[in-house]
Amino acid sequence: MPPTLDLHGFKTDDVFDAIEAFLARHRNAKQVRIMPGKGSGKVKAKAAEYLGLAGYPWKPEKLSNGQLNEGVMIVFME
Repeated sequence: MPPTLDLHGFKTDDVFDAIEAFLARHRNAKQVRIMPGKGSGKVKAKAAEYLGLAGYPWKPEKLSNGQLNEGVMIVFME
């Protein structure tokens, strides 16, 4: 399982700093997981904004049954 950052309970103002620190710690990983959850979508939108600005491609996690887990973002580090 790739390193995972759980953003449940985070405020939108804290998302950029949390992701930046997490990605710096795991810069040698091929992939990481970010769990913004589903909720209102504000934390996920902020996470997607950060990843876009920083140039990290991502996609929703695909479950073993083929369904997409929209509450988890798989980030490609390479």
